[in-house]
Amino acid sequence: MKSELKLAAVTRQPGRQALRQLRVEGFIPAVVYGPKTENLHIQIKKNEALKLYEKAGESSLITLVIDGKDERQVIIKDIAQTNVKSQLIHMDFFQVDMAEKVTTEVELNFVGEAPVVKGLGGVIVRNFDAVEIECLPQDLINELDVDLSGLVGFDDRITFADLKLSKGVALSSHHELNEIIVAVEEPRAVAVENAAAEESKPEAEAKKE
Repeated sequence: MKSELKLAAVTRQPGRQALRQLRVEGFIPAVVYGPKTENLHIQIKKNEALKLYEKAGESSLITLVIDGKDERQVIIKDIAQTNVKSQLIHMDFFQVDMAEKVTTEVELNFVGEAPVVKGLGGVIVRNFDAVEIECLPQDLINELDVDLSGLVGFDDRITFADLKLSKGVALSSHHELNEIIVAVEEPRAVAVENAAAEESKPEAEAKKE
């Protein structure tokens, strides 16, 4: 299975002088590596690489076409940017084995409206922005939806066990199923009022006695 996301690349010879000229011409250096391939130095067009990264992130399968003929299935493993203007200067590609599972991180996409926010003024607290998954390369997903519409009261929460995973996708063992992804906090005014009520309970009970 080949990915519909494609990126053209050309092999290159490493060298500092050639690297400067490369960037002047609108290219950036990159490397392809993997457990069953030797490291391969390539160059890719910077603007095309940026567009692909915005669409694919680091969890989508990509068909890398090298020298117009050598097609490899890869995922973006890492990028390097300048500190000042966050300009893309390097990209790493991991060549996958289509028969072996990969572990990668995907972003969480929070969808739906939480009734507790509109009805009770609750505050949504997000503890995670991404999740680590394991799957075969062809089952890779770009993001994972988290539905907030079930958050009705202040005690409601969403854990990793509540995530709806597509077929072939599993959570990495790095995560505990009872870990809380989303919780709900009471609005500050209500929280202060409840705290004051709790503090006054001992006094009230003492007076009764």
